Amino acid sequence: MRTKANAAFSGLTPTGREARVVGWKMRCTAEWIVKVGLLLIVAALLGQRSAAQLEIGNDLSMGLNGNIGFNYNGNINQGDSSHDLGLSGDATLHGSFYSPNFLNFNIQPFYNRAQTNDLFGSVTNASGVNANLNLFGGSHFPGTITYNRVNNDTSQFGVPGGGIGLAQHGNDQGFGVSWSALVTGWPTLTASYSIADGSASIFGSPDQSTQTNRDFIVSSTYNVHGFRLAGGFTHRTLEGNFIDFAEGTAEQVQSNDSTNTYQFNAQHGFPMQGAWNVGWSRTAYTFGFHDGSSSDNSGASDNINGNLTFRPATKLTVSVLGSYNDSLLGSVPEQVQNGGGLSSLGTFRGVLLGAQANYQLFNNLNVQGNVNHQQQEFLGHSYSATFYGGSANYNLNRNFLGSFSFSLAAFDTANQLGNSNLGFTSNVNFQRKMWGWDISGNYSYSQNVQTLILVYTTSSMGYVTNARRRLGTRTFFMAGYSGTHSGITQNSETMNSADRVSSSITYGKYSANAYYSTAKGTAFFTPNGLVAVPTGLPPSAISQDSLLTYNSKAYGFNVSATPIRRLNLSAGYSSSRGDTIDPSLSLFTRNDLITGLGQYRLRKVFLNAGYTRLRQSVGAPGTSPVVVTSYFIGFSRWFNFF
Repeated sequence: MRTKANAAFSGLTPTGREARVVGWKMRCTAEWIVKVGLLLIVAALLGQRSAAQLEIGNDLSMGLNGNIGFNYNGNINQGDSSHDLGLSGDATLHGSFYSPNFLNFNIQPFYNRAQTNDLFGSVTNASGVNANLNLFGGSHFPGTITYNRVNNDTSQFGVPGGGIGLAQHGNDQGFGVSWSALVTGWPTLTASYSIADGSASIFGSPDQSTQTNRDFIVSSTYNVHGFRLAGGFTHRTLEGNFIDFAEGTAEQVQSNDSTNTYQFNAQHGFPMQGAWNVGWSRTAYTFGFHDGSSSDNSGASDNINGNLTFRPATKLTVSVLGSYNDSLLGSVPEQVQNGGGLSSLGTFRGVLLGAQANYQLFNNLNVQGNVNHQQQEFLGHSYSATFYGGSANYNLNRNFLGSFSFSLAAFDTANQLGNSNLGFTSNVNFQRKMWGWDISGNYSYSQNVQTLILVYTTSSMGYVTNARRRLGTRTFFMAGYSGTHSGITQNSETMNSADRVSSSITYGKYSANAYYSTAKGTAFFTPNGLVAVPTGLPPSAISQDSLLTYNSKAYGFNVSATPIRRLNLSAGYSSSRGDTIDPSLSLFTRNDLITGLGQYRLRKVFLNAGYTRLRQSVGAPGTSPVVVTSYFIGFSRWFNFF
């Protein structure tokens, strides 16, 4: 079949035909240029400032500004390609009725927006809206209504201390309303209700997870005769459905959690520049985890605490404290509960009484002493112990040391059988300029400082160091290293660690940076990712069947440049490797990401281009990866319509 050009030019000599083809192509090109030019002219005319604010009648006032663009988008997903032309942009509509204090609103829609500010670049083009309405802001009864929705957004399935995690995409929306009563001389009252739900799928996995949150909160404050009183009630529900792909099956997992929390707090001044505070809270909870077998727990947690602080002398500060808790589970993070990783915790009751004194001996020397007594009941056993502690914090600043400071605290534990353990914390800071380098560092270590249960020991340490130097008039170099290690000393399987090395160099308008990180330890599997095992939990409280070990490595680099005025270019590459092992299965993940962005500004017109390539695999060794490539090119213009 002949093309239109060949049909129109048939019968001509070769020279004439070639001339007509060239002329036809030039006309097509000219028509395209004219269309784009007309579009830019119309955009420029529309973008002229007509008024700072549009007023409709005497009561309604509005303003509208934003960006409107036209893009060519391409996408290649597992070999299947698609292309389209279309509009894109975002806007902000704001205004008020009668008075900003009476009613004001803000609406921010966005459409087909390339995620140039997102970790995963333009893999997906998100669309949605954020909106809020404020009512009666200048009265005793202000209120707020909010709504948000985003479709086809990208996010991360997290890995503790690792690199970029796993890329996932999904939809989210939320609605909330809040109202207050703020009448002079009366207790304040604020009530709010919010609901949010979302769904997400990891690239490379056919399974989808969903989650719904509902929160109802009521709070009140009141000042009377020097007392500052506060109270509140919170009802929260969380429902999730996801596939625990770490188990190697497609079995649906359901988790649900519901809590009702009541709380009250009172504060008042005390002689000798002091103050006291007492608080009470009660949480009634139920949570369940169903993956073929059921794991349901319910109960209540009561907590009472108080403290008194005063200064009997100029350099002496004294504090007295006390607390009571009747449920260990009330101290467990909600995300761990929903991961289904807890054993039946049984009865727990704990009482803590303590006192602390702090004295500024010299300008650069501070000493501190404390004594705490704990009595606890856990899983049918009673424990009691008395902690004696002391610390000294000394800051030293000398030329031969640069800037150097350190602190050391020691704690001796005694119970009815005598001294049982010695714990301590230490912290060292260093900063100095040496041979043209600005060097800084910090190291901290703690062991058995405070635990929920008396019968085990925890330890943790962290370290960070940075070096920076000016290499030339416009050249700077920086390198850094950081790491953390923590765990339960008696159980080496609960150790978690993470290390990261990074560096960057800047030369005028050009810069480059790179990093390498590793992480390993034990975690629970939750709908939002892997959650590291909290070191504050005793081994007997953790369900060993729910634990899995993880090991991840990640590295990457990024370069950016402004070679000419108004032109910004950037490109990056990142890669992560990981594996998780439960008692019976190994799961491997791999993630490679390439991104590139370019933008040129011509007055209020921006020429934009972007490229993203994601290669990701999740599953058993040898699982085929999913490959998604996305790119776009187009222009946008900022407008201030009214």
